[in-house]
Amino acid sequence: MGRPEKPVDSTGGAVAAFASELRALRAKAGNPTYRDMARTALYSSSVLSSAASGRRLPTLKVALAFAAACGGDRETWRRRWLAAADARPAEQVEPPARAGLPRPAQLPLRPRGLVGRDAELAGLAARAGAPVLVCGPVGVGKSHLALRHAHDIAPAMVDGQLYADLAPLPDGPAGAAAVLAGFLTALGVPGTALPASVDQRAGLYRSLLAERRLVVLMDNVRDERQVRPLLAETRASVTIVVSRSSLPGLHGVPRTRLDVLPRADAAAMIAAAAGGRAAADPAACDRLAALCGDLPLALDILARKLVSNPHVPLGAVAARLAEPGAALRWLRVGDLSVRESLDSACLRLSAPAWALLTGLATLPADRPVVWACGRVDGAGEPVAEDLVVELADAGLLRHGDRAGAYLLDPLVRAFVTTAMAVLDGPANRELIHR
Repeated sequence: MGRPEKPVDSTGGAVAAFASELRALRAKAGNPTYRDMARTALYSSSVLSSAASGRRLPTLKVALAFAAACGGDRETWRRRWLAAADARPAEQVEPPARAGLPRPAQLPLRPRGLVGRDAELAGLAARAGAPVLVCGPVGVGKSHLALRHAHDIAPAMVDGQLYADLAPLPDGPAGAAAVLAGFLTALGVPGTALPASVDQRAGLYRSLLAERRLVVLMDNVRDERQVRPLLAETRASVTIVVSRSSLPGLHGVPRTRLDVLPRADAAAMIAAAAGGRAAADPAACDRLAALCGDLPLALDILARKLVSNPHVPLGAVAARLAEPGAALRWLRVGDLSVRESLDSACLRLSAPAWALLTGLATLPADRPVVWACGRVDGAGEPVAEDLVVELADAGLLRHGDRAGAYLLDPLVRAFVTTAMAVLDGPANRELIHR
């Protein structure tokens, strides 16, 4: 039975109450010795004894190991520990042993020139614990917003930053396994110790996430199975997921859905890049914003070109963009291209969804409204609702001002119209711009 333990200080508040609960669990299990518990908990007997002393709140990992050694339910004790941690003074928590642990710093450069989005940033900052999803159409600035938020909170994430671009990774569990391997390695798990299965890797990753203060950003997510094993609700870490799709299969994940910029913000973005030319021709900024569809990616490319061509009048730029088919040819700089972004979205469409998109592009250019119920304004035949959802999740239709309504943006229309002129029929969509 071992020596009797010193009584728990009854004035110790939540920490003392948690220690008393641990002792009660041990008593219910028949009062195994701490040495016997250490054989299954994989912590020394002194660490386990200290966990139930009531002097400090043990780390979550130690508390769960103690509970498991006495037959306690892991989830029940996780909730009890979180409640005690919320109630205890900061100095009464046992600091995790972080000496020598790697501190990853994987975030790409902080994005510059972000205009607007104050409300969205405030909404992201107000959420804590649960993972968040940033979603929206192609080129709407999802990655920039998420990266800006990640950098804003990074100073408080004392254990580091994790980042993964899932675009080149396989769909489903294979993609999740690759991300988990990279994250666990960055957190100090040697390759020889990586579990083989996705579930085992996910369990180890979530355990490490619960102990540390990390910001995790996963960009270009295509489906729920790529990220579901990596999601966990923690008190200290923040996980941000970025996807064109709203990933409806992820239950209970708050969503921040982005739309194109308000016209005033779009024009202000152009004016900031144009300098004195904007004062000379203020109406041109509004025309250029309209020609870009107020789309942040298009506006960003336009702003870069205006900066690199400081002597070209804004009116001349607007005239060029207004030429039929010219916008998509002109809106590219370096490795940024509106056309290529739209191309990547279209390549993943089913043939029926592509056929619907080409049909929408042939309707009058006053932005036809597509309804979630499968009705298209200006078209006689109804369409399947799942095709409307597929186009919206691909980021090729954006949400309208009214509930259940979607809009086809001018740059998407221009892209599809160009593709239709090059190819004879939607069945060859995989050859677009190849």
